[in-house]
Amino acid sequence: MSGVLLSEDDVRIPADVFDLAGFRRRVHSADFPQRGKISFLGGEVHIDMSPEEIETHNKIKMATISCLGSWIAQRELGDLLASGALLVHEPADVSTEPDLLFCSFDSLLRNLVTYREAVDGSLRFVEVYGTPDLVVEIFSRYSERKDTRDLLRRYFLAGIPEYWLIDARGESIDFQLLKRGKTRYVAVKGDAEGFRRSAPLGGKFRIARDRNRVGGYRYASRPSQECCRKPPQLLQGWP
Repeated sequence: MSGVLLSEDDVRIPADVFDLAGFRRRVHSADFPQRGKISFLGGEVHIDMSPEEIETHNKIKMATISCLGSWIAQRELGDLLASGALLVHEPADVSTEPDLLFCSFDSLLRNLVTYREAVDGSLRFVEVYGTPDLVVEIFSRYSERKDTRDLLRRYFLAGIPEYWLIDARGESIDFQLLKRGKTRYVAVKGDAEGFRRSAPLGGKFRIARDRNRVGGYRYASRPSQECCRKPPQLLQGWP
């Protein structure tokens, strides 16, 4: 069933976007909106034109990029890509822009995931095509239903091994690290210190936050004795 879900009413929806091929053509056209997150999920077009909330979305995303980017680069694991990278998986009937996604060098070498041009020969690689190793979604005001139901199903159909869901809107952070089981994603339980093991990244991670000196959120982990001399990080990883 075709449909469109809008968070605001200032977008015109062309008739040719309700199949994946048409949506992909429209995404790369000159008249596609330059603001907002627009996803194609099994015949539905989801549109969120609202700006990112600073304290509970943008800050935690930037801190996650910094920590995971350092973790991945130091170990030469692959590529960490931020929002703006368009993920496409044809069998799962999905095209979307995750907040973060990780493509291991192993998956790239095996062509499980590739970077593709919108126009052949342009050398402008704008699509992440296939199955990345990990996707991360951070809840926003309008995204909870999409992240926990629609994308959950599509990412599983796409064979993505691991899915992180982060909700920083409440009094405490809800961090779910989901691994792919036989029929659904299964939550990985934290250890006594709150660390959860990520198989694609080869380490354990946790998320915490406190307040900075002007009263805003500062995303940091409480360092253990082994890392007490290191600066605090959002996600402290251990092999």
